[in-house]
Amino acid sequence: MRDAALPWIVVGSGTLAAVAWGERNARASTPRRRRAALPPGVWVWPVPTFQGRAPVISDGWGSARDGGRRLHLGVDVMFRRRTRNDLVAELPPGSPNGSKWHFMPDGVEALAIADGTVWSAGWTATGFTVVLEHAGGWTSIYRHLELLLVTPTLRRRSGEHVAAGQPLGIVGASPVDREALKHLHFELHLRGRPVDPTPHLARWAAIADDAGALRNGGLVYRSVGARGEPYPAWVRELRGQSGVYVIREDGEVVYVGQSSAGKLYETLTRHLQTWRRWKGFWRGQYGEGHDPGLTYARERVEVAVRITDPDDALDEEARLIARLRPRDNLLGQPEEPIPF
Repeated sequence: MRDAALPWIVVGSGTLAAVAWGERNARASTPRRRRAALPPGVWVWPVPTFQGRAPVISDGWGSARDGGRRLHLGVDVMFRRRTRNDLVAELPPGSPNGSKWHFMPDGVEALAIADGTVWSAGWTATGFTVVLEHAGGWTSIYRHLELLLVTPTLRRRSGEHVAAGQPLGIVGASPVDREALKHLHFELHLRGRPVDPTPHLARWAAIADDAGALRNGGLVYRSVGARGEPYPAWVRELRGQSGVYVIREDGEVVYVGQSSAGKLYETLTRHLQTWRRWKGFWRGQYGEGHDPGLTYARERVEVAVRITDPDDALDEEARLIARLRPRDNLLGQPEEPIPF
């Protein structure tokens, strides 16, 4: 669970700048504890409960790292076993999902601690990272995510607003962690300086994981607007990205698709261009093998997107097709048993 520098953040006209007070440069001295009051409003834990269990801090603020050469300027969030043998069969110690006294199941969402605006969201050396700005000069940072549930952006203050408790990503493990243990590394900053989040977390409530059943396994559906309207910003910012998309029409999952070539925007939006419809299928240059190239009325659908590495897009598409059983996909559906 070793954490390196803070994420890269684009500032000004696009120049990359690393936050100078990142953990990489932290010295082995007791960090200053800032106790400024948070603005009024709803503040929640960055991880929901799991089967009625509240999340806990598994590794706290100021713990020594790398033999005492640096300090942990954040907290790690997991769940604690009730006994030494609690859930060891399902989430065994020594696996990506568990240690001796703590565990983190697959598919757990990282949640926005309060209303805010996305500053940056994207891949860093320690996994996907989301940075939110809040009122009063506060910033929250969520690291080691294996999937993003907000629009990826490298631009300062993307303008995407999130609400307290809104999913930001799926908790994973840091790629540079030899243990590969899943956990959320969470940081709280005030006007550019790290703050111990422990006393604040002690006053916040955790959202119940049955509020939306972990929101359909980490999928967050959003409107794409009506015909003739500009696409929302979160759709336009999919240009150049790879990943998967899920289309839901009138509440029913109808199609799962992917792009592993950085054309997620183009692949998704052609489903929403009804002028391409020809008996419900794309033909010629729009051919899609054996899968139907169906188009859908924008005002009737919602779309969920997961950004992935290009190499992971096909596998993620196959997993979602197998789990969601979309109505209009022909390829990838689980085979039905043959009746005898």
